[in-house]
Amino acid sequence: MKFALILAALMSSSKSEIPPDRWVCANDIEVWCTVDSCAAKPETETTPMAIAARADGRFSVCAYTGCWEGQTAMANVGGRLLWAADGVPFSTNEAATADISLMIVARDGVGFVRVGAIASPLLCRRRALAP
Repeated sequence: MKFALILAALMSSSKSEIPPDRWVCANDIEVWCTVDSCAAKPETETTPMAIAARADGRFSVCAYTGCWEGQTAMANVGGRLLWAADGVPFSTNEAATADISLMIVARDGVGFVRVGAIASPLLCRRRALAP
């Protein structure tokens, strides 16, 4: 019951009322880029991603059967929150490392992630950290 009350309070709060401790993001489309071009995957072939990032620099970018998880120094540049790390291991195959770039515009929750060949726009929401 306590969890339901906390969740209801968070969902009814405006973005400006919740401290930007943590963000959760998802992609509506999947874009793959190479040196020569970028292309969106058809909707039926899109891989859902779950992304979490925190003000303390911790982040996870989850897709397929696991997550790239790491920690870096988060930067706030004019309301753009930035996380970047190189050689982040994949949780189910540590040899499958990727360079991660994550950016979220704090005022509207629109973001971008680049992991491996995936370069996709994101929709993000603030979440307060649990006590």
